[in-house]
Amino acid sequence: MRAKLLVVAVALLVAWGLKRHYAEATAEELAWMLTPTTRLVSVITGATFEWRAGEGYFSHDRLFLIEKSCAGINFMISAFGMLTIVLCHRCAVARSALRILGVSLLASYVAAIAVNVVRIGIALQLAHHPLWLSSLSASDVHRLEGIAVYFGGLVLLHELVRQFDRRALAQGRLS
Repeated sequence: MRAKLLVVAVALLVAWGLKRHYAEATAEELAWMLTPTTRLVSVITGATFEWRAGEGYFSHDRLFLIEKSCAGINFMISAFGMLTIVLCHRCAVARSALRILGVSLLASYVAAIAVNVVRIGIALQLAHHPLWLSSLSASDVHRLEGIAVYFGGLVLLHELVRQFDRRALAQGRLS
């Protein structure tokens, strides 16, 4: 029980710290998220981006900016919290609690980058081939696309972790 309380307390502190960092951070201070995301978007879409100090990565040919709000920190925080909760049942002692926190933080970082690449790739396609829906503005479409991709990413990540957890339990590992 103490290990589970430790996990919850530390997870809340990490989530709060990430949120505070994100709220006050500049684009430069979020390069740890923006740079790998932009590089993968470039590889997948063929779009070229250049760094603009204080702004983020800008694509001249696509007229698209990957900026602070595109970093995916809120998704990362959500994924971290969800992973910690899903795996919390494994926290028998402090050592396993710390392992769960580390795995959850790393997995949420990787998932945030992957989901952001998908979201930005779709956003680039939508910007290049706009959907002409008379009742929705371009920003509304972008917002709805973000919600759908982020929600889908959380659902997929949850299912992957549950499948991994079930297999590991069945094989008697990671207890």
